[in-house]
Amino acid sequence: MAQPERMRLVFLGFDDESAADSVRDSLKSGIAKKEVVVWDWALLKTEPGGNVKITTDKSVDPGAARGAALGGAAGLVLAALSGPIGVGAVLGGAALGSVTAAMKDSGFKNADLETVSRLMADGRSGLMIAVPLPDVDRFDAFVAGHQEFTSADRRHQVDIVPGRTFEQALAEYRLHEED
Repeated sequence: MAQPERMRLVFLGFDDESAADSVRDSLKSGIAKKEVVVWDWALLKTEPGGNVKITTDKSVDPGAARGAALGGAAGLVLAALSGPIGVGAVLGGAALGSVTAAMKDSGFKNADLETVSRLMADGRSGLMIAVPLPDVDRFDAFVAGHQEFTSADRRHQVDIVPGRTFEQALAEYRLHEED
């Protein structure tokens, strides 16, 4: 049985959607430039009426569409290597890739993101970031060097380690908010 990932979950809350977008863009840029290491991030926006829009790092959780594209490409390779199998191999590969990607919800789990979104008031945005514990100091230095992170009006962080699950962290957050 594999050991659970050791990470720090960072939750940032915003009352201004554009501020949340700015922090997300800064984080994405830092990741691309290898200035900061994160396992995953998700931006949640609650709209009046309870509708929630969730944007995630597609490189971590590619989704069924990307899975279908990769599966279709695999089908093309199989067709080329195996001879005249035809369109069936491509379609079969695409279907398999789509199902596999949908089943393998890597990164933040959709159910966890939905649970967090229910804790948010309408009109607010939240950014969830998973940072590997060995890279926390580097993450903190990155945040300190980017002024836009100060626009978050709510901050909470919790370490997920063996014996402490995401669900336990949410329960602790709820208790903290009730105080």
